[in-house]
Amino acid sequence: MEELKYIEFDKFLNNELTETEKTAFEERLNSDADLKQEFEIYKALETSLASKFENEETEKELRNTLTHLGSKYINDKTETETKTKVISLFNYKKLLVAASIALLIGFLIFKNGNPVYSDFSKHNSLELVVRGDNNEAITKAEEAFNTKNYKTAFVQLTILEEQLPNDIEIQLYKGICLIEMDQFSQAETIFNSISKGNSAFKYKATWYKALNLLKQENFEACKEVLKTIPESAEEFEQAKKLLKRL
Repeated sequence: MEELKYIEFDKFLNNELTETEKTAFEERLNSDADLKQEFEIYKALETSLASKFENEETEKELRNTLTHLGSKYINDKTETETKTKVISLFNYKKLLVAASIALLIGFLIFKNGNPVYSDFSKHNSLELVVRGDNNEAITKAEEAFNTKNYKTAFVQLTILEEQLPNDIEIQLYKGICLIEMDQFSQAETIFNSISKGNSAFKYKATWYKALNLLKQENFEACKEVLKTIPESAEEFEQAKKLLKRL
């Protein structure tokens, strides 16, 4: 079945085959010109998509879409051939490749525009290392943030900040919650304060200051902020990727 062939292509490209399976697959590629051609087309699509979709969730959604459409074309082909025997296997393959390329072009045209906040807003889990009397607030803040309940997380972090006003990590995550709640001005105030200091969160705050601007589609200001992140910072690679997209 076609589905199994594409699954095998994907497993080979992602090094998920055993050595025996890999050897057998390579031998089939060398002896079957049609299979090799299909594999090269699949690999080209895979490479192009990987280079364009850096956001894991976006790429996953696209993969699911391609899989669904591929299955649909295969099912439609089977049904049509059973009823009419009109579409030859050769023509079907041409239609499937053409549909795949058209879909790829459509997505690439769309993605070649300006980047969006969701492409880069993959937050680290909140795991607070603080000493305080309110362990309940810590637990609630972590649970809410890690399940993307940012309003509740913000409330609990505010409670903690009253007890620990000098804890920079709490302030940083409050700023992230504010971005997610579209409270851009308040978020910027927090990130400005942290990025001007010398804490371990200095450049993470700078990164989020840039993301705050990105979500507002203030691309030029976002670029300028990203350029202030030094190569030595953990956030440098992300900043470089975003700059290339802007």
